[in-house]
Amino acid sequence: MLACGAAALERRGTRTTASQRARRRQGYRVVVQVDSRTELVIAVEIAKRLQISPQRVNVLASGPGFPKPLGKLGRSAVWRWSSVERWARQTGRLPAAGTPD
Repeated sequence: MLACGAAALERRGTRTTASQRARRRQGYRVVVQVDSRTELVIAVEIAKRLQISPQRVNVLASGPGFPKPLGKLGRSAVWRWSSVERWARQTGRLPAAGTPD
């Protein structure tokens, strides 16, 4: 059986870096800024922004109306945030632009 995680890496003689430990403490967060107008996000980031669970994002993504992912980043689907945000505002999951929260 293959052991995973930081403890397994240290047992094999490979140490985690301080930046890897810091990322682990902060939680998994992937936002890719393509240009000044395009942010790419995965389900975990969508969940944080919509204040729902990542599992709920996956359920919504498999239903009608949710934007199609642009592709994959590792095993994670990747969406353009502007498309998800538009969908969220149209479905009432985010307040309309220009309205107070």
